[in-house]
This record gives sequence, structure tokens and C-alpha cells, in this order.
Amino acid sequence: MRPRDIIKSPSKTLALTLAVFCFGVFIFTLFPQAPPSVADVPSSAIRVEGVVSAEVERRVDGQRIELASVAYVDEAKEGKLLVWAPLYPEVEYGDSLVFNCRVERPTAFEGFAYDAYLATKGIYAVCFQPQYIDVHPSTSWSVVGVILTIKSFATDTLRTVLPEPHSSFLSGLLFGGSTALSGDLKDDFRATGTSHILAASGYNVSIFSITFLSFIMSTRLGRRRGLVLTTILLALYVIIAGASAAVIRAGIMGFLVVLEKWISRKAYMLNVMLLTASVMLAFNPFLLYDVGFQLSFVATIAIVTLTKPWSERLDFVPDVIGLREAFAGSLAATVLTLPIVLWHFGTVSLISPFANLLVLPLVPYAMATTGIGLLAGFTFVPIGTLVSLLAWALSNVMLRVIEAFGSIPFALTQVTHARLLAVVVAGILFLIWFKHRYASSRT
Repeated sequence: MRPRDIIKSPSKTLALTLAVFCFGVFIFTLFPQAPPSVADVPSSAIRVEGVVSAEVERRVDGQRIELASVAYVDEAKEGKLLVWAPLYPEVEYGDSLVFNCRVERPTAFEGFAYDAYLATKGIYAVCFQPQYIDVHPSTSWSVVGVILTIKSFATDTLRTVLPEPHSSFLSGLLFGGSTALSGDLKDDFRATGTSHILAASGYNVSIFSITFLSFIMSTRLGRRRGLVLTTILLALYVIIAGASAAVIRAGIMGFLVVLEKWISRKAYMLNVMLLTASVMLAFNPFLLYDVGFQLSFVATIAIVTLTKPWSERLDFVPDVIGLREAFAGSLAATVLTLPIVLWHFGTVSLISPFANLLVLPLVPYAMATTGIGLLAGFTFVPIGTLVSLLAWALSNVMLRVIEAFGSIPFALTQVTHARLLAVVVAGILFLIWFKHRYASSRT
């Protein structure tokens, strides 16, 4: 039997997929990996040293700091340490820290696998109450430091040209993060199932890419120039957004959408996407447990494979400035990521489909207008403020929709057997796909 005969047979394809999956699980269980030595935590407080290895996340009540090159009482350790420090003294990327702390291993809580989540970032130990913090500022130059400086300047510029809460919301839309938003607004995002738009993920970037491409390709610039221009914008986005691992993955997912338009062959694109995911997982296998990676990858697959056929059926949506494709891509991403949301968060937002379908199509336009306003603000703040009026208007509409839906009683429902429901929903989606593939193979 030739390989192409297996591929053309849906039943044989399914059997081969299940066999490969089971073999992978078997191999994974044969070689359990011990955590790095940073997880070998002492039972009492000790002196800890380390270098800030990522952007410092400042919140209302403190700073979230990731340390590499960690040492316990002058003994070097492998792996990263997460430190929850007070707001002062302020810490920057590349600084060396010395402090006393009782280091702990992260544990799961309230059904959230916090330890597995941190492992995706190479973090295997945490410190919640560091004492006697001594900061030694970095004196060396680094590319990452320059990129983070650019991002800091960009977020400060947004706060200058836009009022709150719009500057914080649009900053989260572009760069990820919701720490500056009020507690009530965060609750509204959770209740409406729209929190994902505040993460730097392939979800937002892919939707932006497909919408921007559709708009550019409808102009005189044409297909080739549109593809080149979108690729340049993605590269600029990665740099301005801080070039963190999550941002780089989001940029890669967005580039895959561009590549799909270039190749124009769905079968080839699925192979390219699977190869991309395989390379990412080869460098960091724990990404498989990262919710952001799961949402980004599945959403990008949905956008690449379903946007065109679904947009052809959504003829009631106006086909102007890429609105129909934005709506179709948003709908596809929402449907295919539902099992992941159920599995990890255990909740169902009864109004999430309606809120997402109203908000998500506006995401690419809000990102684009915010980016234009930001670039204008770099040159002259009053011009940036004037140019950002459209971004403010879009932000106002999106926040009002989210607040209105979030105020509906019992909008967010806790599911008793959420993971079972996630499996059922995933199974239904798989059967629909399998039936469609089987029907296509017979015609």
C-alpha cells in the first residue's frame, strides 16, 4: 500500500493519527524529566542571587520578576526563579538582585496547574516575600534591553495620547496584559469570555493579519505588496511589543496567515503549521501545557482553514474593508477554541458567543488605528492624540459592549463537569470535520 492511499482514506488516516498519538504518550511516560536544581528548595530562608531575565511586570501591589543565573548561598542552580517583590526598589531587565527569601516549589490551586504553567516558562521555584533586596543595575548593553526600552516608551506614549481606561485596554490589545485595568472591568472581561483579547497571542495577531491582508489586497497595492507590507508590520509589532516568547509566537502565527495567502494551498499550510508547532515544542516541550500556545495554535488553524469557506456563507455581513473575513475568522476561532476554554477555566459564558462576535471583528481595526496613533505620537504628541481619535472611538464601543454584556446576571456559569463537556464538544467538532473530510474524499 502506498502512503498516498493511506492519506486518501479517512478511516486509515484516523487510525494512523491515533496510533502516533498513543506512541507519543508511551514514549513521554518512558522518559520522565526531573526538574532542574533550582527546584531543590531549602526548608528555611536563604540568601538568593539572580539576574532579571525578562520584562518586569509591575502591578498595583508589587513586581513580578523572573530570575535566571540563580544561586542559593553562592551555589549555582539551573532553571528560573519567580519573585513577587514589593513595588520598591524598582527593578529593570538585566539587573542583578541579592535578597533573603524562603524559596518554595509552585503548586496547583483551585484547579489551575500553576506549576505546569510556570514550567512552560522554565520556572520551577517561587519566592513570595523577599527581604533585604539589594539591586545592582545592569551596566552592559543588550538587544533585549533596547527592545524593552522601546516597548516602555510605546506604552508611555499611549498613556499620553489616550485617556484611561482606553490606553490600558488598547495597550493590552497590542502588547498583552491587563494589570492596569480596574477590577470591575476585568470581571466584565471574564464574564463575557473576552479576556483572551488582552493576551499577546496568535489569536489577535492572526485576525489582524487576515483582515489587513484582505483590505490591502482589495486596493491597488495588490497581493504581493500586501503580503510584503503585512510581513514588515508583523516584524515591527514583535519589536515594539517587547519580543517576549509569547509575542514572538504570536508573530509566527500571524506570519503563517501571510504564508497561507502566498501558498494558497490549505493542505500545504497545515503541514507548515504542524512543522512550526513541532519546532516550537522541540525547543520547549512544556509549551504543550501553555494555554496561550494552545489557544494561539488552534485559533490560527481555524482562521487559516475556515475563514474563506465561512465568509462565503456569511453573505449577510457587509464585505467592506475586510469586515466579512474578520467576522468569519472571529467566529471560526471562537468555535474551535471552546473546548480549550472549557478544559482550562471550567466556566461557560452564556453570552460569550454574542459578545465575541460583536467585539472580535473590531479587534484588527482597533489594533491598526492604535498602531497608527502610536507612531504619530512618537513624532508629535498632539498629532498622535488627534490620529488616535478613531482608536478611542473603537475602544469606547468595545468596552461598552463588554460592560453591557458583563452586567447581565448569571452571565458566567460554573460547569460541574467542565472537562467532560470539553471532551464532548471536541468530539463533536472532530466528528463534523471527519464527516466533511469523508464526504470530500468520495466526491
